[in-house]
Amino acid sequence: MKRSILFLLILLLGTVILTTGCAGAQAEEPIAKAAPPEEEEKIIPVEVAVAQRGQMALVLEYAGTLEAKDSIDLLPGASGRIESVLVAEGDEVQAGDPIAIIEDDTYLAQIKQAEAALTTAKLSLAKMELGSRPEEIAAAQAAVELARAAVNDVAQVNDNERTKAAADLARAEAALKAAQSEYDKIAWAGDVGQTPQAIALEQATIAYQNALANYNLDTTPSDSQLAPLMLQQAQAELQLALTLQPYRQIDFESARAAIAQAEAALELANIQLAEVVIKAPFDGVVAELNITQGSRVSPQAPIAAFISKAVEVVVNVPESRIGQIKKGQSAAMQIMAYPGQDFPGEVTSVAPQANRDTRTFEVKITPTKGMELLRGGMYANVSLLAEEKPNTLLAPRTSITTIDDQPAVFVVMDNNTVEQREVTTGLFDKDNIEILSGLKEGETVVTAGQSNLTDGAKVEMTNEPGTAE
Repeated sequence: MKRSILFLLILLLGTVILTTGCAGAQAEEPIAKAAPPEEEEKIIPVEVAVAQRGQMALVLEYAGTLEAKDSIDLLPGASGRIESVLVAEGDEVQAGDPIAIIEDDTYLAQIKQAEAALTTAKLSLAKMELGSRPEEIAAAQAAVELARAAVNDVAQVNDNERTKAAADLARAEAALKAAQSEYDKIAWAGDVGQTPQAIALEQATIAYQNALANYNLDTTPSDSQLAPLMLQQAQAELQLALTLQPYRQIDFESARAAIAQAEAALELANIQLAEVVIKAPFDGVVAELNITQGSRVSPQAPIAAFISKAVEVVVNVPESRIGQIKKGQSAAMQIMAYPGQDFPGEVTSVAPQANRDTRTFEVKITPTKGMELLRGGMYANVSLLAEEKPNTLLAPRTSITTIDDQPAVFVVMDNNTVEQREVTTGLFDKDNIEILSGLKEGETVVTAGQSNLTDGAKVEMTNEPGTAE
C-alpha cells in the first residue's frame, strides 16, 4: 500500500514540473520573436582648426633697469687752484667741451725752464762739435815739445860734458895715487892715523869717489833723473791728444741723449699745461659737480661725475638660456614711464662667464630708437628674440593633448572621423605651437572636445565657443 502511495506522489510531481516548463516556454516565445531596437551612433561635437605654415619665434622675457652706457668719475690731469667753472650739474656737453680751468702760472714757468734746458743741451753738443781752439792746440803742442827737450837734455850727454867729466875723474884719480904714495912712505912707522899723509889720502879717496859718481851721472843718467821728466812728457802728450780730439763717439751720443731728454721734459711740460683745461671725456651729462671757483684740485680726487646720454638695459640670463642669446639679436623694451610704447633694441654684450653667486650671465641690450626719451634708473621689461622660423608648420596650442605621456593631436578625416596621432613639437607662443613631425600642412585638427574622443570616433565640426567640451 505504501509503495502505491509513493508511486502516485512521484507521478504527480513529474506532472507539475512538466506543466511549469511548458508554461515558461509559451511565455518567452513572444520576446524571442521581437527584434531589439538599434542603438544610434554617437556624434561628438568638436572645434577645429587647419594646420598651416607661418612664422614662429622664441621670445624670452626679462626685467631690468636702464643704466648709463658710460659713466666716469672725472679726475683732473693737473694740480692747482680752479680759476673758473664752466658748467653746472645737469648740463649736457659734447666730448672735448671745457668743464673747468686750473690756474696755469706754474705750468708756464715749467715750460720756460724746460725750454732753457733744451737750449743748453743743444749748445753743449754744438760746442763739442767745434772742438778745441787753435790756441789751445798750439799751447798743448808747445808743452809736449818742452817736456821732450827736458828728457833729451838728461838722457843725451854731449862730447864737451863727457870730456870734462873724464878729466875731472882723471885728476881725482891722480891725486888719489899721489896721496897713497905719500901715505905708503910712513905707514911702516905705525900709529899714522892722524898724520897729514893719512888725512890727505882720505880726502883724495873721497874726491875720487865724487868724481866717479859725477862721471857716471853725466855720461849715464839714472832712472830717478829720467822718471819725473818722462812723466811730465807723457802728461803733456795726453793733454795734446785730448786737445786735438777732446770728445769720443760715446760723448757725442751722451750729448744727443741729453737733448732728447730735454725735449721730452719740454713735451711733458706742454702736456701738463694742456691739462689745466679740464674737458668732457664724451658726449653726456654732468651728473655731479664737486668744485667751485677757487677750489684746489689734484689727480687723486674726482671733480665731477659724468654719464653718457646713451643708456642700456642689463638683464641676468640663466645658464639654461644663455646658449640662445647672441650679440646682435633683436629685442623690444617696454618702459613703465611710456605705457603701450615699444622701444626696439639689440643685444650689444653677453658676459663671457657666469656670476659665481647667481649662476646667471649679464646681458646688455641697447635701444636703437627713442634713446632721447630714456633715462638711467627707469624700469624696463625686455623681450629677446632668441630664435625665429619664418616658414614652419603651426597648429593651435589647444590642439595638443597628452596621451601616454606623449604629445598628440586628433586629425579630422574626410569621413568626419578622427585619427589619433603622436606629434613632435618645437617652438611655441601664447597661441600656436610648431609641429616638427606627425602632421601635414592643410590637415584639420581638433582644438576643443578632445576629452571625449577616441581613435576613430565620429565628430561634428563646429567652432561655436562652448559647443565642444
